[in-house]
Amino acid sequence: MEIEKIKLKTPFENPDYVYVYVVDSEVMIDGGFCSVEHAARLEEHDVEYRVVTHHHIDHVGIIFFSERDVMLHPSEVNYLEIYSNPEKFIKSYSRLFRSFGVSERYVETLKVLTAMNLKPKARIVEVRDVKGLKVVETPGHTSGHVSMLAENCLFSGDFMLSNTTPNIGFYPDYTTGVSDYLESLHKILKLEVDTVYPAHEKVIRNPEKRAHELIDHCINRAKETYEAVESQPTKLEDVAAKITWSIGSYWDLDDFNRFMAICETLAFLHYLEEKGKIRRKIVDDTVQFILR
Repeated sequence: MEIEKIKLKTPFENPDYVYVYVVDSEVMIDGGFCSVEHAARLEEHDVEYRVVTHHHIDHVGIIFFSERDVMLHPSEVNYLEIYSNPEKFIKSYSRLFRSFGVSERYVETLKVLTAMNLKPKARIVEVRDVKGLKVVETPGHTSGHVSMLAENCLFSGDFMLSNTTPNIGFYPDYTTGVSDYLESLHKILKLEVDTVYPAHEKVIRNPEKRAHELIDHCINRAKETYEAVESQPTKLEDVAAKITWSIGSYWDLDDFNRFMAICETLAFLHYLEEKGKIRRKIVDDTVQFILR
């Protein structure tokens, strides 16, 4: 199996690069950042099949700038509307944050998407096995995230990274990210995978070790979240502020990173609710959390 790695610079500080893989000159995995430049680079590769692992902005460029067929999981398709109709998502998140007494200002950071005004050009088809590459559903980071498996090599998108613990997805209509992610990691442990090619960072040569590290991280984050909830009703933002974030103290984060922290905190609170560890209580018209 021939693997070509295409390194594309993103406009972000982290991740500053995204990788697109071409397998045997026939299958392209992921589609770069949403930019004319990334699309032009990828158009140089006249492959038969194109697979996008999930809907995030640094993976879906070919969907918006290329008139090719692109494969995507059905659960991800509706989220593409965040680029063509971001106001819909901004309103949805604003209602959600308001119900928890969290500043809607953090949601306003999504308004940068309104200036992009992106509409898909590609014909989107359901992801499937192609040319010896097998689809492995690995939700958690997003609801329909997929990885591709061939010859004991896993092309993991953002599902498994070498250094970073991927953000656990949380959307108003997708609340099971933590349980999904843990299930995805356990699924990988049952497969014969020798090498993981992620969309960022380094190739993973010991996937079993990395999977266990990520499982341990989720378990510890759930424990930390549980310990942040008190016997008295606790506000969502107070829970988020007690969690140890790798990029710094919650109150020192900018609005976008507070938005991301709130979403991940909610994902773990939902997980603890699923497990029967905590419950909700309305206090002064605000949803708060309390130990069971």
